Amino acid sequence: MKLLNYSSRQYLWLSAVIILLSIPSFYFVVNSLFLKSTDETLKKEAALVPTYLSKLKTETDLNFWKNIDHDVIITDFDQSNFNGRPYTKEVYNPESKEDERYRILETKTKIFGKIYTISFKVSLVENDDLIQSILIIQITLLLLLFIGFQLVNRSISKKIWQPFNKILIFLKEYDLDKKTPLNEEVLGIDEFNDLNLEVNGLISRTEKTYHLQKEFTENAAHELQTPIAIIKTKLDLFLQESNLTKNQSLIVEQISYVLQKLGNLNKNLLLLSKLENQQFHFDEDVEVKEQVINAIENLNFFAEAKYQQILFNKPKEVSIKGNLNLFSQLIQNLLINAIQHSSKGTIINIVLSKEDLTISNEGKEFDFSEEKLFSRFSKTIEKDQKGNGLGLAISKKIAEVHQLDLNYKYHNAKHCFIINF
Repeated sequence: MKLLNYSSRQYLWLSAVIILLSIPSFYFVVNSLFLKSTDETLKKEAALVPTYLSKLKTETDLNFWKNIDHDVIITDFDQSNFNGRPYTKEVYNPESKEDERYRILETKTKIFGKIYTISFKVSLVENDDLIQSILIIQITLLLLLFIGFQLVNRSISKKIWQPFNKILIFLKEYDLDKKTPLNEEVLGIDEFNDLNLEVNGLISRTEKTYHLQKEFTENAAHELQTPIAIIKTKLDLFLQESNLTKNQSLIVEQISYVLQKLGNLNKNLLLLSKLENQQFHFDEDVEVKEQVINAIENLNFFAEAKYQQILFNKPKEVSIKGNLNLFSQLIQNLLINAIQHSSKGTIINIVLSKEDLTISNEGKEFDFSEEKLFSRFSKTIEKDQKGNGLGLAISKKIAEVHQLDLNYKYHNAKHCFIINF
């Protein structure tokens, strides 16, 4: 969840709770005020009863009063049904032909020697309509206020977090190999300025360390070339001596083998250094099908030695822009890897389509992640592996400089290396 959405969601919940609580509270308060006002009116009417009674002279006047004022009901007094306090009751209205809410106040009085109950009633229909209108207006205003608050808050939050987003975008787009310039922009918020300065300082220190390591690797690889060549030449001359014992010859051959591995490692380190320093051109037309066929012809001898079969059926014609030698090495590295990690008598499948090139071989599933597989000096679970741990790392780097994706997956008991064009 994004930070802006998280903060907005908290405000959203708080505002929603306030609105949900305020609407019934507002209705209760307004309704109470209207009822209080109505009760005051009824009490004033009840207080005028003596005045009304003073004008009554006969029973005829009383009946006339009953018939002329429909908001006043005069009935015989019944102690069991008498209620001296105002109350609300639904009463049938013959004019509207439906039940309506009325506020009623009863008072007890003696008229012409007989006790009556005089009920004063006031219709609450108009009050209810008014409350409903006020409630609708209030809900509308609250919703408008809520929406406006959310929009303003979101707009302000976006402006506040804009410097942070710039730093985040810079970090996402930053590439150590491409020497991305630092973000020197002065931000409008002190805390984000401090964060930007710390990020720039961290990147500067990282770049310095990284370039020192690259320079050391390249220099060390260059410096090792001559000593390795001299030692190899001396060993070859030593092997030509006729007076060497069998045990001495075996030791010299073992040293020569280790020295050869050291030489290959040195060459691979130099190649990686050149790839990282972008010392190659990528403007050649590379026919992928042709490069795969060449790799098969060059390495088929090693596959046959393990009774393996390399299948390359119905390949498509695919051409890319790149470096011919590097792409050839990429294919050979992947094919060598497949041969080394396949059991005797198995089949290695190569499939070339317009979208990708897949090299797959049978084998047990690795117990580590794809990232570690392409790491430098990484070893697989095969104990008899004879590589130096740089083959797949170099392959990954060659694919990257060609702007290709090299991926790995384990599917149907097969290791699959896929180059996406």
